[in-house]
Amino acid sequence: MKALDTDIENIAGWLTRKQSDFDVVMQLSRELIRDAGQAITFMHNGEVKKAAARLRSMATTVKRLQKMDSKFRYHTMQAYQEYAEARIFADIKTKRRVTPLRSVGVDGEAYLMGLMDVEGELKREILESLRAGRVKEAEWYFDIMKEIYDSTRKLRFAEAVLPGFRKKQDTARIQIENAGSEILMFKRRR
Repeated sequence: MKALDTDIENIAGWLTRKQSDFDVVMQLSRELIRDAGQAITFMHNGEVKKAAARLRSMATTVKRLQKMDSKFRYHTMQAYQEYAEARIFADIKTKRRVTPLRSVGVDGEAYLMGLMDVEGELKREILESLRAGRVKEAEWYFDIMKEIYDSTRKLRFAEAVLPGFRKKQDTARIQIENAGSEILMFKRRR
């Protein structure tokens, strides 16, 4: 029985360390999700410097999280995709381009999910542009929405391979259709 007790103690020690790592991973993931929302809000409100500072801080957190997430990938995915969404959206607003995968610093799955989520932020920018009477700006955002969607349209994988992507694609298509209708109705009213 002594060997069994030793094995149980060793396993308990390993699980204690794993629990501690999990607690840190979850804390960092929650921070990333919260910070991504704040960075996006800053961008919508035109507070570019605040958004840039938040994104720099988030990039550091992403690197820290990536060093410890191998055992908890399921729990970190949302944080990475939220970061990708915030980063891509900020670059669209400030650099007028879609950020490439290598610049975002997350894996391809998180990048794709973030891209699909950006569509909702772009639709919001379209509506804000139209409210301000800036049709050309709204059309530019609409073109970016279509470019993102058309680029990802050919991706058709099983739910087990790319969980949640098809639903996000369908949502993006609906957002594009609605945004196009909004632009068209605005032009007709003018």
